[in-house]
Amino acid sequence: MYLKKIKSIKKLCNDKGLNISFAESCTGGLLSSMFTKIPGSSEFFDSSYIVYSNKSKVNALNVPSKILKKYGAVSKETSLQMAKSLSKKTNTNIVLSITGVAGPDGATKKNPVGAVFFTIGFRNKQKMSYQTFHKKFKNTGRVSIQKKSVFFAINKILQILS
Repeated sequence: MYLKKIKSIKKLCNDKGLNISFAESCTGGLLSSMFTKIPGSSEFFDSSYIVYSNKSKVNALNVPSKILKKYGAVSKETSLQMAKSLSKKTNTNIVLSITGVAGPDGATKKNPVGAVFFTIGFRNKQKMSYQTFHKKFKNTGRVSIQKKSVFFAINKILQILS
């Protein structure tokens, strides 16, 4: 079902001359893996950064450590900065970042297991605009939360393109 949606994303991107990049934390590359299952995905899928640790968010994506210290890795601010930094690095038309708590550890009162932030950036002409979403998925296990996050991201990308 989701491979069909990714094929639709591929067609829409190819028809519109768009490309896409990801910055993944809690999904650990699962979204990128889904996209690269599609033959010819290199026509529209540019790159992916898997920035699981705070150190990698700083080193690979230049997320300011002060943002991580002030708001935490699982926050609207960090997700937005991941997407903005990804946009600068890749210059793609669409960027998407994911950061969250897949569990079973890492939960806080503010961010229980299943809390995930997504930011999608879309270039319209020369200006990039960003939308951030916060989901609280039911704690049905680590892999389940990762899959739900990926499926949410795929649906949001499709919505933006349609």
